[in-house]
Amino acid sequence: MRFRTTPSPGASKMDNRTSDDLQREYDLITREREGGHNALSAINAQNDIARELERRRR
Repeated sequence: MRFRTTPSPGASKMDNRTSDDLQREYDLITREREGGHNALSAINAQNDIARELERRRR
């Protein structure tokens, strides 16, 4: 299994969003996934958001 250590190109769009906005989007994706919607793009987006939030908290 390969783990990415850098964000995807789409993550560059996160720079102009607040941490609260990112957290809300992360929570929304979590609720969608709990409801059975596990699209690969949503999982990747959630991973990118988590990495960005972690980077901001350092």
